Amino acid sequence: MRKLNIPEEKKYFYFFSFLLFITMLYVGHLLNQIGLHMYVNRINSTSIQYEEFRKMKLPASRIKKVKKDTDKLEDLTISMLINDYELSGKKNMKKRDIKKLVLQVSKNKTYQELKKYYYEILNDIKYFPVPLKENGEPYVTFEDSWYADRNYGGARKHEGTDLIPEYNVTGLYPIISITDGVVEKIGWLEKGGYRIGIRSSSGAYFYYAHLDSYAEGIEEGDEIKAGQLLGLMGDSGYGPEGTTGMFAVHLHLGIYIDTPAGELSVNPYYILLYLQSQ
Repeated sequence: MRKLNIPEEKKYFYFFSFLLFITMLYVGHLLNQIGLHMYVNRINSTSIQYEEFRKMKLPASRIKKVKKDTDKLEDLTISMLINDYELSGKKNMKKRDIKKLVLQVSKNKTYQELKKYYYEILNDIKYFPVPLKENGEPYVTFEDSWYADRNYGGARKHEGTDLIPEYNVTGLYPIISITDGVVEKIGWLEKGGYRIGIRSSSGAYFYYAHLDSYAEGIEEGDEIKAGQLLGLMGDSGYGPEGTTGMFAVHLHLGIYIDTPAGELSVNPYYILLYLQSQ
């Protein structure tokens, strides 16, 4: 068998190339470990930033993954914690790195609390609250009006999303429940008009306001199924019971969770984008 003769200078070249390759792999691994360690320290040393969390800047694609597999809540919670509660336009972390982080922070109170909130909000959502047209197009439009200024009853911030129908006609558009749950509140509120509040099975509170009327027979304590008719869209509110016409017909949707700091509203906008896409 003929012996392969490799010039001496090439042997050195191959050796140092291999050595450089190994060094680069090691340095890459080391930098990755340092990065993960920094993330762990960051999570362990901070509490939930509630105002940022409440904005709920979740791409529909991430919500979809959680709906398909609740184990993805771990990925979502970690990703939100290390990306300042906003995932739009952010690169996904490698699965193996997410798993390493989860193992190291799984008992952290901030991580556990935040994961619980995402579960409560996302686990039960099923239907867009205003049925679509037969051709699949929506009857309503909506935008991200989170914390927009409101003046009735004094200066305040808008803590929900308004769904505006194509025709300003009261009693025309059906409102259905986004989730399964139990009717916790029903009746008149000065700012919300005829409203209904559903506590979902996982714990979040879904608030539907300014209704024209309720579906027949609905009372507090009733069990509700996702997709069940709750009432018809209206323009009630901003005055004593029965006040209408103070603003255009629309549905105000609010989502609330219970926290150690009390009941907190969260932005429904991104939830609605996901539900409409389904």
